[in-house]
Amino acid sequence: MTDHWRQRAATVIRFGDLAPSPWPNGAGRKADIRAGDGWVIAFAWLERDAPFSDYAGSDRTITLVEGLGFRLRFTPETSPDLLIDRAHVPTDFDGGWPTQCEILGPCLVLNAYSARARYRHSVEIVDAPVDLDPVGTLATVAVVLQGRLPDGAGPNDGIDISGPTRVAVPPGGRVAVIRIFARG
Repeated sequence: MTDHWRQRAATVIRFGDLAPSPWPNGAGRKADIRAGDGWVIAFAWLERDAPFSDYAGSDRTITLVEGLGFRLRFTPETSPDLLIDRAHVPTDFDGGWPTQCEILGPCLVLNAYSARARYRHSVEIVDAPVDLDPVGTLATVAVVLQGRLPDGAGPNDGIDISGPTRVAVPPGGRVAVIRIFARG
């Protein structure tokens, strides 16, 4: 596979070029990597204790990227609390559950949301070279969590995969692969 072919099939999205915006509830800030009508792949900064935005009807996956972690407190009738204090471990929950986030210190997280009536998503952490083909997905995005890829993508940079692509994760590197699928 030539570098030229790979560059046509994948576009690097620099973390520093992402535009921060407020959460829907205004309690924090986020930066969308990719988004469609009913799905989002985004970073969020957890800088203080705050309620999470209501994403009723959506499935949500949150992954700690940087920081000490946080606790998610749900209303008692929905789910037990979740303590998220290990980096690079995706955690799924219902985006409509009323959720209070209590930080252990400032954090950066990676989020994936999808409206469950129309979409589903997956988040996979890989630590070795991986061949990705977006056939059958609405979006396939790789996010560098650790290390630097040969194409220059570094920590927190995204790679929008538009065709068959080998993501050359180096030794000691780690990448989150997020896929969005249509239901039905």
